Amino acid sequence: MENRLTTLLRALSIRHRLIASFVLLSLLSLLPLLVSGYISYAESSREIERRTRLFATEVVKQVAKNVQLQMAEVETASEALVLSDGVQAALARYAVDDAAEKGRARAELTKILLDSYGSFEDVSQKYFLDKDNRILDPQVLGQLGGTMERFAAAAPPRHGRPHWGALELWGGQKSLVMLRQVYFKSNNRLAGSLFLGVRPLYFAGIFDNVQLGEGSDIFILDGRDGSAVVQARERPNGAPLAAGLLAEVGASLRHGQSAGFAAYEDVAADGRGRASFRAAYTQIPRTNWYVVSTLPNDSLLAQAQSVRDKILLIGLACFLVALALAYLIARSISAPLEKLAGIMRATEGGNYGLRMDYTGRDELAQLARKFNEMAGNIGQAHEQLESRVAARTHELELANEKLATLSMTDGLTGIANRRRFDAVLEAELHRASRCGQPLTLLMIDVDFFKSYNDFYGHQEGDACLLRVARLLQAHARRAGDLAARYGGEEFVMLAADTDLETAAALAESIRLALEQAGLPHAESPIGCVSVSIGVATLAPDERQSAEMFIRTADKAMYRAKQLGRNQVQLAGGRRIAAA
Repeated sequence: MENRLTTLLRALSIRHRLIASFVLLSLLSLLPLLVSGYISYAESSREIERRTRLFATEVVKQVAKNVQLQMAEVETASEALVLSDGVQAALARYAVDDAAEKGRARAELTKILLDSYGSFEDVSQKYFLDKDNRILDPQVLGQLGGTMERFAAAAPPRHGRPHWGALELWGGQKSLVMLRQVYFKSNNRLAGSLFLGVRPLYFAGIFDNVQLGEGSDIFILDGRDGSAVVQARERPNGAPLAAGLLAEVGASLRHGQSAGFAAYEDVAADGRGRASFRAAYTQIPRTNWYVVSTLPNDSLLAQAQSVRDKILLIGLACFLVALALAYLIARSISAPLEKLAGIMRATEGGNYGLRMDYTGRDELAQLARKFNEMAGNIGQAHEQLESRVAARTHELELANEKLATLSMTDGLTGIANRRRFDAVLEAELHRASRCGQPLTLLMIDVDFFKSYNDFYGHQEGDACLLRVARLLQAHARRAGDLAARYGGEEFVMLAADTDLETAAALAESIRLALEQAGLPHAESPIGCVSVSIGVATLAPDERQSAEMFIRTADKAMYRAKQLGRNQVQLAGGRRIAAA
């Protein structure tokens, strides 16, 4: 077993063996820290969850009491109203079998409700119903009235106590309804009901000062349909309540439990993805409503996670420090060995100029000295080799300089230079002759350019040449077109597979485009920069050298200048356009 392990270790480099030993020692040292950190995190998480459960439960109970107090205010005011003489008398007249009396009773009851609740913005619906749950206000729309009448008819037996419930009206809006039966004081017989619809915002103010932590939420849940009847904030993207939370509340409702604490998953607070939550809830007495407070696990366990992360960070930092020390120590041993081995391999390949530079008194220093003594015997061969390498390097530098000298781009205008034009012209002449296609050459000269330089200065002259070069480049759109600076203020354009008529149109478009650009030229008769263009087209069956071709175009260009400039002349004397 020991021999196998030794063989396996020797298959690794010395550096890797040293680093592996340090890593193993570091891991063994850090293991107790990591275990204790995990145990501490688990215990603190349980304690935080226990305390949060107690605190959140107390909070929802207190909120439920506050909601109940606000409900009691509405109930007390409504009780005084239904026992008032005006309401009792109006309901008594409505009970008489007389249409006129019924009409006056409806009007009186409507006025009483307006006088009592008209100034209360939180009371959005206020109606009296007869004992058969029919609304007495004749102005109520049929659909709305039917909704409220069905709500009253479906309410459980109240035995004289108000009934609270949530009613969805239109557009998803909800109203919190208090339904109170009205009895005649004279004979204690049922006279009708009072229907009050309270806006959810009336109760939402209770949540203003309730904060359980970042990402927490608190709302009132309707246990019958699982909808939020009052909420402190809108849910992300209008998402419905989590099914897990509704299942927990529903189970509590079925088992008669008034409070509980549940774990569930829901949409994250930012509306993206899902997250784990804890919820405390308690039932509001005499209703199917629950006050629910939710808190994301990330916020709940933030402190414990922070402690855990710090322990992990400390452990990771210690491990990295140990790893760095292991690397440094291993390198101090293995690097000289690797260097010596590398020099020896290079020596085997014929490189005898390398030396082992190592200071110290250990065994590695002795090996280095012996090797250097052996390598010193052939130092002269090494110097000769270095000399040859230097000579080859110098030759390469000269070749690079020559290559740079042969640049094909004009330094001022950025377009092709004379050298590039000459090379392309030779190639295009051969190709035109071989393919039987016409080749066109445009010789272009800037008019009165010396006067332009004298008047505006050489910097403006360079800028003028750059503008002309860009204009030519813009007209050389085809792959076979080449615009180049021929020298000074002279430019050329080579157009492959272009006949004389097309070439004339191209030259005129260049001349006209520059004239329309309106570059000021105070020394020119036309007041702006212009060009004279000579056009020569080589037919496929002609045999003509590059020099003759250039001379032909140049003659046409000079003829354009002699005839007044700012015009195009074709080889042979034909004039295309005048200034």
